[in-house]
Amino acid sequence: MDNISEQLVKIRKTTKDTIFTVGIWALAFLLVYCLVSVGLNLPNLFAFAILFALGVIYGAFKLTKLLDIEYEYIVVNRDMDIDKITAKSSRKRIVSVKLTEVQEFGLLTESKIKAFEHKNFDERFLCCNANDEIYYMIYKHPKKGLVLIMLAMNERTKTEALKSIPKIAQIS
Repeated sequence: MDNISEQLVKIRKTTKDTIFTVGIWALAFLLVYCLVSVGLNLPNLFAFAILFALGVIYGAFKLTKLLDIEYEYIVVNRDMDIDKITAKSSRKRIVSVKLTEVQEFGLLTESKIKAFEHKNFDERFLCCNANDEIYYMIYKHPKKGLVLIMLAMNERTKTEALKSIPKIAQIS
C-alpha cells in the first residue's frame, strides 16, 4: 500500500503585496479615466478607448492574481514533490526529493538559521510563510546541487516523510 500525503500551504500577503496591489489598481483606474476622457473628446476613438480600458482592467486583475501563491507538498512512498501554484491556475515543480537521500531534517531554529547563513547551498527554497513552524531539509539534488528546503509541514505530511528519511539525518 502506498504512503500518500498532500498538503497545501497558502502564502499570506505581506504589506508590500498590499501596497503593490493598491498601486496597480490606482494606476489602472487613472489610465482608464484618461482613456475614457480621450474617447469622449474624440468620438472616432471612443470604441478603441473603451476596449483598451477594458484591457487595462483585465491586465490589472491578472497582475494582482499573480500574488496568490500556494505551495503543495506531495509525499508518495519515498519521494516528495514540491509545487508552486500561482493564481490557482499555474503549477510549477520546484523540486523533487528522494527522501531516502535526505542529509539532514529538523525543526528550523535561530541557531540553525545562523549556521545556514555561512553554508554554501546551491539552491534555497522557502516554501512556506516566514512566521510558520518551519522544518528544513538538506538534500543533494542530482542537477541542482546542495539544496536547502524550508517547509511548514503538518503532522500527517511530516509523519509520512519521516518514514523514509534516514534516522541519522533526523535532527530533533
